[in-house]
Amino acid sequence: MQRSAPDAMRRHDLVYLHPDAAFTTPCAAAGSPFWLAARQWIAQGRPLVAARQPAGGGPFCLGLALPLHQERKRLGILAEAGQIADVRAPLAVGQCVHRLAPPTGDRLLALAKTIAASGARLGVYGSLAWEALSGEAYRHTESDIDLICDVADYAQYAWALAAFRDAAAELPCRLDGELRFPNGDAVAWAELAGQPTRGKAVLIKGEREVALKPLHTLLAGLAPTALAA
Repeated sequence: MQRSAPDAMRRHDLVYLHPDAAFTTPCAAAGSPFWLAARQWIAQGRPLVAARQPAGGGPFCLGLALPLHQERKRLGILAEAGQIADVRAPLAVGQCVHRLAPPTGDRLLALAKTIAASGARLGVYGSLAWEALSGEAYRHTESDIDLICDVADYAQYAWALAAFRDAAAELPCRLDGELRFPNGDAVAWAELAGQPTRGKAVLIKGEREVALKPLHTLLAGLAPTALAA
């Protein structure tokens, strides 16, 4: 799924800069080895990932994780809107499972199929996505799988939560990730699976803030029935 315009960017989206784009990073001085690694990454046409954006505007906040042989260094990248060439949704599961052993990949594909049946969208981020994007090693024996699931109505929400719970019980590695509501607020699926009461505050990761909000305020933003196809 392509978003194209920077103003449509959401957290975890893939953000492609122009190959010669100007950027800064507070994590490495210009000309340093990690800065040069980021420069090369962008020049090769590889994407960065949209981070949480500042409330006051300014340069877009993006992220880059380097491979294992570069210490898995995480870099914050700042770039102006004019340096952005394209914005796309996170990778689909089918674009990433070739990096996994067959039993794990097959179970993840089954989860994706279940989610798709509800009309919700499932995307991959984190180390598995970085591997699929670059072809380089990021994961280790303790690595988890990170998924973002966008739900539009209550039926999709309940369906996705049950599907995540079932998959987590069968996968040999930890299943991490978030369910994201229509307003952009996301909550760790495992926290929601703990069946908090509707009045209980849950930790939301929004597009511009991290805060505690009562669960019922998030559920109120969901359509009460499945959306028409």
